[in-house]
Amino acid sequence: MNRKLGITLLAVLLSLGLVTGISAQTSGSVELSADTIEYDAKTGIMTAQGGVVTLTRDKAVLTGASAEYNTKSKEAYVTGGVKVVQEDTTLTAPEVRSYNDNYLVASGGALLTKGEDTLAGPKIEHWVDKQYSVVTGGSRLTMPDGVMTADRMEAFHNEDRAVGVGNVHIVSEPRKLDATSEQVVYYGARANGQGKAVLSGNARAVQDGNVLTGKTLTIYLDDKTVDAQGRSQLTIQPQ
Repeated sequence: MNRKLGITLLAVLLSLGLVTGISAQTSGSVELSADTIEYDAKTGIMTAQGGVVTLTRDKAVLTGASAEYNTKSKEAYVTGGVKVVQEDTTLTAPEVRSYNDNYLVASGGALLTKGEDTLAGPKIEHWVDKQYSVVTGGSRLTMPDGVMTADRMEAFHNEDRAVGVGNVHIVSEPRKLDATSEQVVYYGARANGQGKAVLSGNARAVQDGNVLTGKTLTIYLDDKTVDAQGRSQLTIQPQ
């Protein structure tokens, strides 16, 4: 493989590394390995396959069974147990597509893990420049103290915030909490000083056997308190 081919293929495959915060201007050594690497100058398509296709740059490592990149449309397609690892972020999926080195689509059952939180779903769309993800077809956010599921979920990674819509369900064993609603806005401790979840639309929260229902419920996760807005009802179980 000549140097020009290596640099061109790197520029595209780096888009998959960008999901973990790498930029194309990052300095450092680069390694790309595969059994075969081919380039069609007429179509602008290059492929790497055979064995385990591995791209390493600085502290980021991408692996998969095969990779294809179109230098003209800036579209990349990596398949076969795709995995991107960099510092505290890991993205895994059977296949990942990249567009314009910024918009990523991981499908076939995707997992995006950052720190102690894991975002999962049939398909995860991620915008690198905004550090923003959308999960459709059923989503699951797993945190150290609980699990939140919804039909659709948006994750604002830099803001430590998530928005779930449709069949929202929050379960926290440490807090003895089980809550449901039509929509939820979750704020992590980094976003609000203390974690909280704002549930709206047929909101219902059960904690320590006590049941609170209302139009909007705000659950403060650190001190185990719940505020209700609008018409609400509280049922307290005798201790």
